[in-house]
Amino acid sequence: MRISIIQQRYGKEILGGAETHGALIARLLAPHHDVQILTTTAADYNTWENSYPVGVTSEDGFQVHRFPVQQGRSKNFPVLSEIIYRGCSAVDFPTLRTAERDQFIEKLRSLPDGLQEDFVHGQGPIAPGIQAHLRKYPPEAALFLTYLYATTYDGLLAVPPARAHIVPTLHDEIPAYLPIFGRRLSRARLLCSTESEIALAGRLYPDIPLRIEKLGYGLDLPKDQVRSPAAPPFLLYAGRLNPEKGVPDLIEWYLAMRELLPDPPRLVLIGGTSPQYQSLPGVEVRGFVSEEEKLELMRTALAFVHPSPFESLGIVLLEALACRTPIIVTKKSEVMVEHCRESQAGLWIENGAELAAITKRLSSGDLRRELGDRGRRWVESEYSIESYTRRLLQAFPISAPPSKA
Repeated sequence: MRISIIQQRYGKEILGGAETHGALIARLLAPHHDVQILTTTAADYNTWENSYPVGVTSEDGFQVHRFPVQQGRSKNFPVLSEIIYRGCSAVDFPTLRTAERDQFIEKLRSLPDGLQEDFVHGQGPIAPGIQAHLRKYPPEAALFLTYLYATTYDGLLAVPPARAHIVPTLHDEIPAYLPIFGRRLSRARLLCSTESEIALAGRLYPDIPLRIEKLGYGLDLPKDQVRSPAAPPFLLYAGRLNPEKGVPDLIEWYLAMRELLPDPPRLVLIGGTSPQYQSLPGVEVRGFVSEEEKLELMRTALAFVHPSPFESLGIVLLEALACRTPIIVTKKSEVMVEHCRESQAGLWIENGAELAAITKRLSSGDLRRELGDRGRRWVESEYSIESYTRRLLQAFPISAPPSKA
């Protein structure tokens, strides 16, 4: 089967969750199908400036076609964002009271379609070459990642609905409530990562019929090593150091915890840098580290803390569980709470007092080992490469005939 995977960016140095997922799918399907990735020449998702050369390269058994960005982030995008968000920040949206939230969403859904589309296209990236390629060389199956960008929104019009699939990576975020996204997603089969994402899709677009099933994810499991917590103990966070990832909440929890415990653990932050956190007591900002160092930190952390409310999967959290390390997440994220419940290897919190109580219990050692064992078993069962490959080949069967246009 000829399969085109369409995503906004691609590159081994690009660490975005959707981009990583698309590359994984291509690698796993390539031995069984004729796979190609269609993407842009952009590396920076804030500007979409052309960085990679235009053309075709071969990587990991599949071809990568890069098309130039005709329009990146438009000059009027800040104005469009202000209209869409109407003074409500992305960080504040999950904490709105129910009545206030419902009113906000109702107004959001009433915005003119033209304004909604201006927002999507103003965000970028606009790369008409991708749509032209899909029309000139129609694949037997097209798989898009993620819902948010113009490469998906415009690309879905270039593919017959019977051949269109999408890993949407839906988040409970303001743009997701725009009705134009729901109508466009109805042209494809949605392959979601979690049951929480499937439930969210139903809430986002209650009046739009969608074809949805769970695909999940596959993890190259790190070597199984039972490691005791480091001395002195530390809590670990990995990811971008920005508000959308819940880092301000994490810092608030941690500083409150330090006031409650006589000998609090350190907080180690990896995956980004920020001067505002480097001088805080007990906080160690290490920036970007190697894969080996990341896994070693995961194995020896007292717990892995994932404060982000905007996740459709949380790959780094799964990696921590695979390293036999318990997880602590924000109760604002349905997906993260779902992982805790299903794995029975983590807890969800909303303040520093709860972080202090959990940290104190984990320090005894027995609970940490018990939760770590559960987490490793769950990831091996639900998120191994082998189980994920089986689900992929059910979605894209080896012997499947071409779908009718």
